[in-house]
Parts: sequence; structure tokens; C-alpha cells
Amino acid sequence: MYKELIGKIVDQARSEEANLVIWDRRDTFTVESDDVAKIEVADDYLRVDMQDGKASVYVMHESIYKLVVEKERSGKSRSGTRAGFGVTNN
Repeated sequence: MYKELIGKIVDQARSEEANLVIWDRRDTFTVESDDVAKIEVADDYLRVDMQDGKASVYVMHESIYKLVVEKERSGKSRSGTRAGFGVTNN
């Protein structure tokens, strides 16, 4: 994944106050909209400060295979509108 593309998706999540869902080789996790502002896009990794800076999560760009902006909907359904991209290795 390219730093510029990852940066655009993080910026979109920030501007829409949306969650960011990250799939990497190890796990899938959601960065809630409050924490999206605490993401740093470095040259080789994403760094997310979580729980008021008590924990930092580093995700290497090359290990990300899907990154999605998830906007919460009002109502009972937890799933929202999703926009993002995925990468496959052939």
C-alpha cells in the first residue's frame, strides 16, 4: 500500500468523523472516530494512539490488505456505509 493512498483514507475518515477499519496479516480492528485524529501516517507504518495515549498500535503499510472508512448509521444496525480499498497479492 502506498503512503499517499493510506493518508487520503485517514484524512477522509477524519473529515467525515468516521471509523477506520484496518485489516492486516494478524488481525482486523476498528479505530473509532474519536481516535482517528490520533493516527500518524509515517513512511512505513500507521501509528494509532489509543486509550488516551496509554497504548500505541503500529501497523506496517505492507501488512495492510484492506482499509475502510466506516460511517456509523443511526438506528439499530451497527454497520454503516463503507468506502475504502483492498489489495490482493497474486
